[in-house]
Amino acid sequence: MLRSKTLWASAAAICGALGGYFTSELALGEMLQIVVTSLLAVFLRHGVQKSEDAADAANEAASSVVPVKKKTTG
Repeated sequence: MLRSKTLWASAAAICGALGGYFTSELALGEMLQIVVTSLLAVFLRHGVQKSEDAADAANEAASSVVPVKKKTTG
C-alpha cells in the first residue's frame, strides 16, 4: 500500500489543501472537498486491490482442483 502512487498523490493533495487553508488561500469548504476526495481515492484503490487479490486467489484455487474418480460398486 505504501508503494501506491495513489496514496502518495492523495497525501500530497491533503498537505497542499491544508497548507492552502492555513495560508488563507482556500476556504474551509474547498479544503474539505479536496481532503475528502483524496481520502476516497485511497480507500477506493485499496478496495480494488483487495478484490483483485481475492479474485486471483479464487482463480488459483479453482484451477488447482483435480477431479476425483468415482467408486464403482459391484
